[in-house]
Amino acid sequence: MSAILIPRLGDRAAAIHFLIDAYDGVSVRRGKGLPHAQAVADILHATGSDERTQLVGLLHDVVEDTPRTVDDVREDFGATIATMVGSLTEDATIRRYAQRKRALRGAIAAAGSPVIDVAIADKIATLRHARLTGLPVSDRKLRHYRTTLQLALAAGLATGLCLQLEALLGEFAPT
Repeated sequence: MSAILIPRLGDRAAAIHFLIDAYDGVSVRRGKGLPHAQAVADILHATGSDERTQLVGLLHDVVEDTPRTVDDVREDFGATIATMVGSLTEDATIRRYAQRKRALRGAIAAAGSPVIDVAIADKIATLRHARLTGLPVSDRKLRHYRTTLQLALAAGLATGLCLQLEALLGEFAPT
């Protein structure tokens, strides 16, 4: 009989175990998966975010990228974490990119901080990876990132993260 692992708030090891299991056998794009999740959590840690926010940073893509659901996250990490992860998860039933991203930004804005912090850290991690590897970033993705940045700035949230994202976006071709 194996012991049941019940994660405590901020238990990064439990979240990483959850992610390793979730991503097992799942094909992800370069720059995604567990390394991306860890990069997002590290960015949040470096800016002084609390452990709960870092945990959401680790888990933010698991529902989009794997067979795991928001209910799975709720079962292992509780309702608060699951709600935040759900706010960061695209609605796969919306087929058109612009509409899907608009709905995602609406959910992020409605959730406020710390969900906006995680969304901005996600974009920072993606652009840092693209810069490091030379992978291209599409114009539509850059537009989405700029719109998300404006949303956070207008709300007066994630100021330090916004400065980092703004600087990174300046390195990429304007749309």
